[in-house]
Amino acid sequence: MARPVSDRTPAPLLLGGPVGTPPGGGALLGLRSLLQGTSKPKEPASCLTSRDTPSPVDPDTVEVLMTFEPDPADLALSSIPGHETFDPRRHRFSEEELKPQPIMKKARKIQVPEEQKDEKYWSRRYKNNEAAKRSRDARRLKENQISVRAAFLEKENALLRQEVVAVRQELSHYRAVLSRYQAQHGAL
Repeated sequence: MARPVSDRTPAPLLLGGPVGTPPGGGALLGLRSLLQGTSKPKEPASCLTSRDTPSPVDPDTVEVLMTFEPDPADLALSSIPGHETFDPRRHRFSEEELKPQPIMKKARKIQVPEEQKDEKYWSRRYKNNEAAKRSRDARRLKENQISVRAAFLEKENALLRQEVVAVRQELSHYRAVLSRYQAQHGAL
């Protein structure tokens, strides 16, 4: 879950004293005191005892917090009647489904003489017309699902780009803070 930038405040830096010293004996340095230069560690930074390290994240489990309300008519056109409503946030298309389809040339129509249009002919025509209708409906449904999913992904992408800009600004700020700290107190 992507958190807003304001929720990503760093934990205070805990610097411990010599080995065996209780954690309270070390200096607890907050970011503000480092920026203002009001607090100095009593020990070198190599005795860092606690560190907030992020754990690896599976990209498929990350959920971006955003409001996306597709048009109900679009959702109705993207859902199979009588089945669950299509959810563009959850649905994933396979690569095979997203491959461009070749354009097929239609075969020339062969005119069947009236005297050969018997019951068997009309039965086959009816079945073929029904199959063509099902095929067109399935293609239209898939196109509608892809367009709704694309709209969702475009909105999500724009939001993530804004978040990347904010995180990069935050990173450059923290790098500046670190360089000022290192200039004042020596390298970590």
